[in-house]
Amino acid sequence: MRKKWLIMILLVLVLAIMLVLHLKGTKDKEDASTNNADGQTEQTDANSAADTNNVTDETLGSLAANENGGVNITVTAKDGTAKTYTFTDVALDAWYAQAVDYVVSTGVMSGDEEQSLFRPEYGVERSQFAVIMYRFAGGTPTAEEASFSDLTGDEWYYEYVKWMVGEGLMGGNGGAFDPNGFLSCEQALIVLYRLAGEPAITGTLEGYPYAPKVSESGKDAVTWAWNSGLITEKECVWYPTQAVSRAQVALLLMRYDTLIGRNAA
Repeated sequence: MRKKWLIMILLVLVLAIMLVLHLKGTKDKEDASTNNADGQTEQTDANSAADTNNVTDETLGSLAANENGGVNITVTAKDGTAKTYTFTDVALDAWYAQAVDYVVSTGVMSGDEEQSLFRPEYGVERSQFAVIMYRFAGGTPTAEEASFSDLTGDEWYYEYVKWMVGEGLMGGNGGAFDPNGFLSCEQALIVLYRLAGEPAITGTLEGYPYAPKVSESGKDAVTWAWNSGLITEKECVWYPTQAVSRAQVALLLMRYDTLIGRNAA
């Protein structure tokens, strides 16, 4: 009888020790996770200095690598609620990672949340760019109509196109807007140059490797972008006639906000 009691006591002691070890391990993991999150927050300090101008109720997010080789962007709104965006196609060390953090956190751009994709290399259609710029510049609805042969007024993006046209940021060609056409790098720079109020040009295109490919109508905008540091050759190719990618648009908007300010014009 005494032997059975000893065995039961030993079993209880073993279970108690196992429980203590389990709880300690869980606490260690929680501490490690907390320290990692604090470290990742420091990586976005450069972005956090930018004024988000209340495009959304959110501030810039905490950017961290995830187990799939992509990133998680955790955004905490002013009311204290947090939301995490996961992108499996954006690496933490990608040249556009900080820019993706910026546009997602400010609500200017988003990705495919269901598939966890930002699609950084995809081109940007003219209609999509109208939506992006409306959000970026804090656009407001306008009663003015935009008359184009390829728009009926029922399109989901029509209100944004109207605003872009009314602000003089975009126009059409031959009476058409070409909403599904891809925007070129030069065209994107022209829009941002107009948003900035078409400042006086200082400097030249010296050093810009694709200067001969810049159109006459885009020369001022590209010269301005090159000399202001809006575009550089450090991260990617800014070929004038090449379709601008989502990653490039994100970078342009982040730099514009840093160098000029979203509502400066």
